[in-house]
Amino acid sequence: MNKHFLSGMKASIPACLGVSVVGISIGLLAMQAGLSRFETMLMSAMVMAGSSQLMAIGMITQGTSLYAIILGTFFINLRHVVMSSSVMQRLKEATLLQRLVGAFALCDESFAIYSLSNDHSYYFLLGSNTALYVSFVLSTFIGTLMTNLLPKIVIDSFGIAIYAAFLGLLLPSVRKSVQLITLVVITALINWFLQYFIPKSWSVILAMILGAFIGVFLVDDETISTEPKEETESSGGVGSI
Repeated sequence: MNKHFLSGMKASIPACLGVSVVGISIGLLAMQAGLSRFETMLMSAMVMAGSSQLMAIGMITQGTSLYAIILGTFFINLRHVVMSSSVMQRLKEATLLQRLVGAFALCDESFAIYSLSNDHSYYFLLGSNTALYVSFVLSTFIGTLMTNLLPKIVIDSFGIAIYAAFLGLLLPSVRKSVQLITLVVITALINWFLQYFIPKSWSVILAMILGAFIGVFLVDDETISTEPKEETESSGGVGSI
């Protein structure tokens, strides 16, 4: 088997543990929301975006309209356009088919692993994507099987997985930037304020849009990463995610 592919899979093992927790949460909560096992598995296999899936499941539970669910997941997944564009710039020698396959399972974790690695080959990305994709889909299936085995209070507690995932991605940058902290607080306050006037599902969507708009003017690119270049290079590739 290609050594770059195996290297990508190996580099993704720590991230697979975190992805598995989110996958189990999706399996549990989707079944509780009334989705069938097939629908839940199909969602994870085709979408593979834990944050938007958990948000969509929450909206389904609240009886939100289909249009709001589609719009909400669209905006929360817009970051994939940026991530895919960045990765594709490094895969100039890859064929169109390879790029499409590489973009399909690209997620926050595989993007971070690939970006921080010194190996920018297509097969490294494919190995990382494969490990994370299989872990996510398999853990979703495990979650659907656990529905009748755990007390409801335990199942409900899995809903915090999405917040833990967001914090894990957000804190490394936020702790180094007052501007990012300010943006997070402003977005949260906007969401809280809007909930008094519009449904919660729409307040989340509008708060995301307004928060992103404010961030364009509030946050500079330099504030997102303040570590010296030497420290990043000396970490040997993949750091904490």
